[in-house]
Amino acid sequence: MSQPVSATTPSRVRALTDLAAPQFGDANLVLRAALASALAWWIAADLLNLSAPDLAPVGAMLACQLTPYDTARRAFHRGAGVAFGGALGLTASMTVGVTPLTMFATVLLGMFAGRLLRLGGQVHQIALTAVLVMGVPGHLDYGVHRLAANLIGVAIGAAIGLAVPPPPFARRASEKLARLSAQMSELLTEMSEQLRSGDWDVHSGEWVERARALSERLTKVRKAVAAAEDANRWRPHTRAATLRVERLLESTRCLDHVGHQIRGIARGLYNLTYREGRPPALHWSQHDSALRPEPTRAPEGLDQVLADLAGTLAVLTDPRSLHDCPTPELRSRLRDHLGAAETSFLTCALKQQSVYADWRELCTAGILEDARKVLHELDPQVGPHQRAFHD
Repeated sequence: MSQPVSATTPSRVRALTDLAAPQFGDANLVLRAALASALAWWIAADLLNLSAPDLAPVGAMLACQLTPYDTARRAFHRGAGVAFGGALGLTASMTVGVTPLTMFATVLLGMFAGRLLRLGGQVHQIALTAVLVMGVPGHLDYGVHRLAANLIGVAIGAAIGLAVPPPPFARRASEKLARLSAQMSELLTEMSEQLRSGDWDVHSGEWVERARALSERLTKVRKAVAAAEDANRWRPHTRAATLRVERLLESTRCLDHVGHQIRGIARGLYNLTYREGRPPALHWSQHDSALRPEPTRAPEGLDQVLADLAGTLAVLTDPRSLHDCPTPELRSRLRDHLGAAETSFLTCALKQQSVYADWRELCTAGILEDARKVLHELDPQVGPHQRAFHD
């Protein structure tokens, strides 16, 4: 039986929104660039009748950015580079003239000045503008027009970049964090299930690679959180927006540490599949059956520890828990899962030998220590990342 239209419409709209949200930032930037370029060309070509209006859209496209802070910074760098470069090029062409030696000296001086002024990504702008101006020796008006068009474009791009509202960077960052938490939870769940089935050793190498990939994905998360932080600069924002970004920053640090510890757990299990707790040094002998002990024994109770850690991370897979203020219900659920994980951890630890004389016991101790660190990182009351879970 088909569902009523009223029941399916909200879900379809939500699915369309979720599909479009990751591209919203790119679309916003394209809109800014197109609008700024058209307006800059109209002012330079139609209103001011400049003889070189083509540089106005170029300056506009390069100046407007997604966040107000990035827009102001890029516009300042490009404007300063254009002004210094135009003055350098006009001075060189009007006094010494355009020769290979003059061109060499101008570019050298312009690049050095760009680094000295710390123009960042626009470090080449002084030399580039000087070369463009020197390309028309004897035509002072044309050089001035090129310089004016460029500065007009920078001004228009900056104005558009500051006027058009930026996309919801905080929401996008919280979605990426929630997705990363879900992937960590899925990996721990799979590790727990394979440990219970008994054939986990054949999957241990894959777990190490997946854990490494999760750590590498943190780079994209950090960029998204940094964009959310920049979006609050140079633009009016509420105290709630500031606290939201602070929670996202602390949540990123938390998952960064948890990711390293999950990788340590995976690596420890992988090491347990080899004699003496480490893979052989020679690549050609990695598949030598004599190097693998028979049978491979998993630490007793570790499957339940990993399952409880996966359940704890699963609490943080809802983007709203990271984007909005953490509710008392969420903190209560997190405490409950942490309590279960701590119980299973202590049960597993007590089942191990008290004297760690064998390398297997040392490997197991390292795995359990990483699991204990995950518990500590996710603790909302006494852990090191309390700001990620509090109002």
